[in-house]
Amino acid sequence: MSFLDNKETLVKILKLILMLILLYLFLNYIGGLFLPFIIGYILCIILYPLFKILTNRYKIPKHISSILCIVLLILLIIFVGVGIVGQIVKEAKEFSKDLPIYIESIKSTFNDINEKTQELIKILPDVLENTIINFFENSSSIIGEFLGNGLKNTSIKVIKKVPNALMITIISIISCYLMLIDKENIQNFIVKQLPKKYADKFNIIKSGIGEAVFGYIKAQSIIMCLIATICFIGLLILKAPYALFIAVVVGIIDALPVFGSGFILWPWALYNVITKNYGLSVGLIIIYVVVLSTRQFVEPKILGKQIGIHPLATLMSIYIGLQVFGIFGFIIGPIIMVIIKALQNENVLPEWR
Repeated sequence: MSFLDNKETLVKILKLILMLILLYLFLNYIGGLFLPFIIGYILCIILYPLFKILTNRYKIPKHISSILCIVLLILLIIFVGVGIVGQIVKEAKEFSKDLPIYIESIKSTFNDINEKTQELIKILPDVLENTIINFFENSSSIIGEFLGNGLKNTSIKVIKKVPNALMITIISIISCYLMLIDKENIQNFIVKQLPKKYADKFNIIKSGIGEAVFGYIKAQSIIMCLIATICFIGLLILKAPYALFIAVVVGIIDALPVFGSGFILWPWALYNVITKNYGLSVGLIIIYVVVLSTRQFVEPKILGKQIGIHPLATLMSIYIGLQVFGIFGFIIGPIIMVIIKALQNENVLPEWR
């Protein structure tokens, strides 16, 4: 009996491994094709409670209710975001206008360091002296190229992606509309395509995936807002320019594991050390430490609370997801962890001892 139990457990584990391999292949090679429909489904889940109220309580036809839900969501986003977004855009324009001045200041500062360094290294052997001089000259050229043409090329790339983003947005809204008016039939169709033994478990697994996706989005949104708020308050105290714009940029970049808030704050602090603005430099380092400590302390707890797994398991799922799937593993890892938990609850996989 023990052998049979072990055999069944082994089969279940092999099925899990096969499922993870198929999921990896799908996300890497096919998933991007379904992005508008995934976004549409997420919007559908968010709007569905309101849609049911309009159709059931107020007897509004499904097509009209679906349109009303989408219009209300767009209006809410515009109403809530217009003030903040307007201020961010205003500061972004001011920053863009002043950017050439900052670029020249950085290049001038680096040239000053280069000149002072050349005076200090005259006592060194000629070969080493020339190597150091070439390093500073090349670095100055690279910095100028990056800050000038680099930003220009980045802007061009962003502009080129606008049509694609607009198309994804339009298709997402249309798919959300279609899913809202026919959500039950779509789900029933999907269930009918599954083998009978898996059809009964579909709702449980679907619920687990939904909780993972929306829980993770909610958790990351909370963390990003918290980080941006801390940064904004700190920059206001330091009387730094473009406080709101930079705080939002730091909040977004901090969510990217490869970069983090230090990608913005550390170079800025170093520049202020070079320009002898020590007060602002120390203040930026303090903001970085507070942001880093907040993320390290809050992230596992919020994620664990939102998606229903232990903070340590959450941290492991994020790390493994990043190693396997790259930057998108930040989302995929915890989702897979919740799927495994849902399968365990349904006795598809063995429980942890």
